[in-house]
Formats: sequence, structure tokens, C-alpha cells
Amino acid sequence: MQFTPQSNKMHIAVFGRRNAGKSSLINALTGKSTLLVSDEPGTTAEPIFQYLTMKNMGTQIIVDTAGIDDEDLFRVQKTREVMDLTDLGIMIFSDEAGDYKLEKEWVREMDKRNIPVIGVITKTDDHYTDIDSLKAALTIPFVKLSVKRNTNLGSLRFAMSDLAPAEFERNSIVGDLVNLGDLVVMVMPELIPAPKYRLVASQQQILRDLLDHHAIAVSVTEEELPELLAGLNRLPNLVITDSQVFDRVNEIIPASVPLTTFAILMARFKGDLNTFVAGAGMISSLKPGDKVLLSEACIHHPHNGEIDRMLVKAKLEEIAGGRLEITTSVGPDFPDDISGYKLIVHCGGCIFNRKQLMMRLRSSGVQNVPITNYGIAFAYFRGILPRVLEVLEVKA
Repeated sequence: MQFTPQSNKMHIAVFGRRNAGKSSLINALTGKSTLLVSDEPGTTAEPIFQYLTMKNMGTQIIVDTAGIDDEDLFRVQKTREVMDLTDLGIMIFSDEAGDYKLEKEWVREMDKRNIPVIGVITKTDDHYTDIDSLKAALTIPFVKLSVKRNTNLGSLRFAMSDLAPAEFERNSIVGDLVNLGDLVVMVMPELIPAPKYRLVASQQQILRDLLDHHAIAVSVTEEELPELLAGLNRLPNLVITDSQVFDRVNEIIPASVPLTTFAILMARFKGDLNTFVAGAGMISSLKPGDKVLLSEACIHHPHNGEIDRMLVKAKLEEIAGGRLEITTSVGPDFPDDISGYKLIVHCGGCIFNRKQLMMRLRSSGVQNVPITNYGIAFAYFRGILPRVLEVLEVKA
């Protein structure tokens, strides 16, 4: 679990007012004094991500945030954006807060988003908080503890384990598609940019998942694929390739061999495949002048990501028969109001956790805006969507 990509780990976010003891609590939970603790309000300006290892949960991510009462509205907005990736929330209550109006508002907002929340009463060394009145106002579990005395942290850890969502991510990328001893061929074209001696993230994660499920994974480029197949004494149970060389791979392997792409598998893993496929079906209805949103998780997208964006834009306008009004959102800056768009095309979201991407899918559903992603769109452009979805029992 230690080497699970950060985007696939559970995210536990700690919220509270300035000087409520958020950083001190995280230091106590992690056993490391890595976060600055100060009596000066507003020490934490940006969300800070730390690793947290817990019994029966493995290594997860815990997030320190700016105060919910911060005078800098930009900091408060950054803290609100943390909710989009939060799988489990911790709200800190301390006597300095008075009526806890802000805390209650934030807890109720997380409740609307179906985020489980634990209320933590801190600074019990110097203050007394009426926990009964809080329990009456908020239907969340509470833990009273002292970081200074290191008391009751075990109760908090137990509550975190108890409330952790059972499925904050899919358990496996390909585990439901393979059986013990299945032969899986991964076709990795050299034209896909990656640092020397490394695989791109999707290839690396899928390879590890295949090994974890005791499948026999073989990796080749498209040039070596014919030689590999000729030397095998049985057909592969599954072939996974990149959409850019799909046509070549599809010509080489028999039609009876299941074939899909890395991007399709990751789209299913990170989001909702049926929603993305339905969104791709709306591409043909685009007309000149329609508004389209291209949304990307990375603020500084790699060069190949920029190429993907340009290719998507060019193909969409080709299909629409004219210029489209295309805008791009990057990082956490996803518009609240997307109702004016005819289509949203999202990147693969490799740095997002499933929660973040599903929040955007939920927003598009509520506002009735079709959404797809780059991988699905490329498969649609090349006319290969039915073939790559067949093994997943999804219809294009």
C-alpha cells in the first residue's frame, strides 16, 4: 500500500478555525513534527498533504488546511476545494469558537456531499466544551482528546477506521477481467513519451494490478507483437494497448481475443465509464458555435497533454463542421455553473483521486451537461469504441 499512487489513496482532511490545533493533531497522528505549529493565527496558508499510516488501513493521505475563519477569502476557497477530494473529514471544535456556527455550516456541507465526518474536541487541557449540545446539533461521532497529553488519540484512530468509506476507490483496475494464470499482453508503443527507464502512470498501475491478481503479464511494442504471438502456445486472454496504435494491434490479433486500451481501463477506474461513453455519444451532435469545456487536472500539463488537448479540439471542430467556443479549466478551477456547455471533455485525471473526478461527474449530471474524457473521445474519433468496450460489457 505504501507505493500506491497518492491519487488512489484515501484522503482524510482536517478542518477547523485558525489556531484550533489542526497541525498539532496531524503531527500527533503521524508521529512527526513536520507541520509548523504556532500561536500566530493563519500559519497554514495552503493545503498541506502528509502520509498517514494506520493499522488495518495502510498508508493514506491526511490534509492540513487553512482556517475556515481565515480573513483571506482565497485561503478559505482553497480549503473549500479540499472537500472535492475528501473521503473522510475531521472537524475540530474548540471553546474559542463560541456558538460553532462556522463548524456546523461546514459539517452540514460535507453531509450534503456524503462525506463522513468526525468531530474532534481539542485543547481539553485548558477549556471545557459542552459535547452534549454539539451531539444534539450534529449527528456525527465526537472524540474528545488532548494532543499535549497524548490522550485519546487511539479513540480517534478507531473512529477513523470505523468511518472510512468502504470503497473510496475501485478495488482494482483489471482484477475483475482476469483469472489466475491468464495471459495478458500489454502493447506499449515507443511513441508514448515517458522518462527513461520508466513507464507512464497508467501502464505502471495496470501492470502492478495484473501481477497482484497473479495474471501472466507480457509487455511488447507493436513492432514485436507479431513475433510474440507466433511464439506463444496459446492466445492471450486479454490485450491492452494505446489507442494511438489500436488499428495496427487490431489487425494483428485475432478478432476473438478481447482488446481494450489503457485509457479506457483508467476511465473506468477513476470515474464512471457509462457516463463517459454516453457523453462521447453527444460529440456527433455538436454544431459550430457550441460551447465546450476541456478540463484538465494538472495545472502544468506535460507536453503530451498539450498535444492531446489540441488533437481533441481539432477533431471536435472537424466533426462539428466549424469553430466551437472552447474554454479550458485547469487544476481545481472547475466552474460551478457549467449549464451553458454542450459538452465537457475531461483529461484522464491521473493526479485526481476517484472522489474528485466523481464530484465533477455528479456536477455535470445535476446540470444535465454530457461529459466524456480524452481516452474515450480518442476511441470515439478512431471508431474503435465498440471494440474496446466489448470486454467490459459496455455498449457504445
